[in-house]
Amino acid sequence: MAFVNIISNDKLKIIPDRKPNPQTKITYLRISITDRCNLKCFYCRPEDQEFIPREEILSYEDMTRFVKALTKFGLRSVRITGGEPLLRQDLDKFIQMLSNVEGIDDISLTTNGITLKKHAKQLKKAGLKRVNISIDSLKPELFYQITKGNLQDVIDGIIEAKKVGISPIKVNAVVIKGLNEDEAIDFVEFAKQYGVEVRFIEMMPIGQGHIDWKEDMVEPLERVKRKIEDKYGKLKPSSSIGSGAAKVYELDDGTKVGFITPITNPFCDNCSKLRLTVEGNIKLCLRTDEEIPAKDILKNGREEEIQQFIEKVVVAKEISNQNIQFNNYEFGECRRIMTSIGG
Repeated sequence: MAFVNIISNDKLKIIPDRKPNPQTKITYLRISITDRCNLKCFYCRPEDQEFIPREEILSYEDMTRFVKALTKFGLRSVRITGGEPLLRQDLDKFIQMLSNVEGIDDISLTTNGITLKKHAKQLKKAGLKRVNISIDSLKPELFYQITKGNLQDVIDGIIEAKKVGISPIKVNAVVIKGLNEDEAIDFVEFAKQYGVEVRFIEMMPIGQGHIDWKEDMVEPLERVKRKIEDKYGKLKPSSSIGSGAAKVYELDDGTKVGFITPITNPFCDNCSKLRLTVEGNIKLCLRTDEEIPAKDILKNGREEEIQQFIEKVVVAKEISNQNIQFNNYEFGECRRIMTSIGG
């Protein structure tokens, strides 16, 4: 088999020639199926984004081959992302393909929800278990300012998803200081009204050189948590189905509230997550630009070659986790924009 290398800021790094630790597992995979999106969130994609040519995008068959191989390393949960994944044709067929992979018992989707109403029933029937929906403001005018989209379309999608039995439904809100940090209570009330979970996320420095990120845009979520507790009383520790990135709490009525704090309180220890980009690179972590090209091996490799390749990927993941901890969880130069990584 050919050498497997990591690309980092256009430089090659060699993965050590050793076996992974038998204790290391890859339990969670995020697959980006498109880098295209029907919204224009300013922190996610620049106005001049160049989309990956369609002929360079991985096929559903290639993606499924990767999923099958990873089940031998502990994979159980797959999240489909984008861009906006509902823009890619035959998504229900891909979900059905994943449902047929032995060992995969959790298939979820991250979407902006704009066209979810149209697709929810079909996706549920194909095997979709749960969905995360991005909403950064509950004020229609501010939502449009951030995304150039219509908030009511998203709410209609949530209603339809609940109607067809997709559960849980989580609403993700990126909190940006000076923009929407005053909406915490509104989001909790929204969660109560629609029977969803709400998760607040600190803004990350992804897409450096393309996205105008400044440290003073980060609203520490401990402040948001205090606002919520001032209103509703002490939040009780809880749990939720997912990757474990969020610290989850609940109110006395059972409404769940989560906090994802990559800036103020990193959660990287023992990470068992990988990302597969739309053009076929394996991304080890959002905190670095390190990627492993996988397209050729997934298209042309024999089963045993793909297994050997994944062993090298797992070794690279072990080293990446160690380096991130050693560097005090700082973000490296993450130049790829979020829509091309997979949100």
